[in-house]
Amino acid sequence: MKSFASCEITEITNPATVIATTEPILHRRLFDQFEAIVGCDPKMANILKLVAQIADTDATVLIQGENGTGKELIARALHANSRRKNQPFVPINCGAMPESLLESELFGHVRGAFTGAIKDKVGWFESAAQGTIFFDEVGEMAPALQVKLLRILQTGEYSRVGSTEIRHCKVRIVAATNKDLPTLVRAGAFREDVYYRLNVIDIEIPPLRQRKNDIPLLVCYFLKSFGARYDKTHLQLSPETEVLLLAHDYPGNVRELENIVQRAVVLAEGGEILPHHLPMAVQFRGTSAPSSDKPAPFKIAKQRAVQKFEREYIADCLKTAHGNISRAAQTAGIDVKNFYVKMTKYGIDPYLFRKAPA
Repeated sequence: MKSFASCEITEITNPATVIATTEPILHRRLFDQFEAIVGCDPKMANILKLVAQIADTDATVLIQGENGTGKELIARALHANSRRKNQPFVPINCGAMPESLLESELFGHVRGAFTGAIKDKVGWFESAAQGTIFFDEVGEMAPALQVKLLRILQTGEYSRVGSTEIRHCKVRIVAATNKDLPTLVRAGAFREDVYYRLNVIDIEIPPLRQRKNDIPLLVCYFLKSFGARYDKTHLQLSPETEVLLLAHDYPGNVRELENIVQRAVVLAEGGEILPHHLPMAVQFRGTSAPSSDKPAPFKIAKQRAVQKFEREYIADCLKTAHGNISRAAQTAGIDVKNFYVKMTKYGIDPYLFRKAPA
């Protein structure tokens, strides 16, 4: 595993160079709208190679991975590396709005189509022109909308809500999900024909815990970025902090790591980031108190052990409940208010546990 001290970020602008190197890379700007993808793990190198191969095609792409792994970054990379780069990139979160509103937003509507439709509305498929539409959390899409999406995937045809006029679109569709779509298909919760239409090319982004070699590079990148933002450009990590960052499992993946580094930079008072600048979730997860020649007093050692147990137990309950605080408190046999107090005490973010069951 690469050390933090050996991290040296190189900006690469040529996709061929990116896929050939095994050194730490910052794949920042292939085109104007491409944000940073940081990594040196072979899995990420293979993903970037695939992006370079398929970007300038019309093939539909399904991006799979846990929350926080960077699915939208890959979708934007596909768009920015294609001939569509000067056309709109339209991200749509399928789980963020009700079915009736999503249908109108996607396809548009005509005046009088429903109560409140006082004038014609252009939908995202029409406004995207020949750009890219990115369906995030496509597994949340209602079955009725899946049927209409299937029609566009097959023929490029659609109609505005309340209209029989057939329209045509030439957008590229990229979809992403953190759910196991084949399992949803077998359960009847997602249409099989839509799944196979979306899954022309599959990109699966590994969770951060499966590519821990990238952690030092990502930390260095975020440290540089937030250091510049908060005018703390000379911050360094203590050895104990490095150990804690490498030991953490990151259920929230790269997004969680980014938030951890931002917090640490904000809280750091001197030139060094110390363990107490990290969230309690990182300080006590899978680690022990720093060893020394002299054991800590009984009272302090007991307090540390209790804190470690409480933090891990609260986190395990939230993991089992997929981030639902009420269910987690019920599992623990603790009043919801008290559970929330303990969760706040240890800096545990329930959002990080809100992912699809394995």
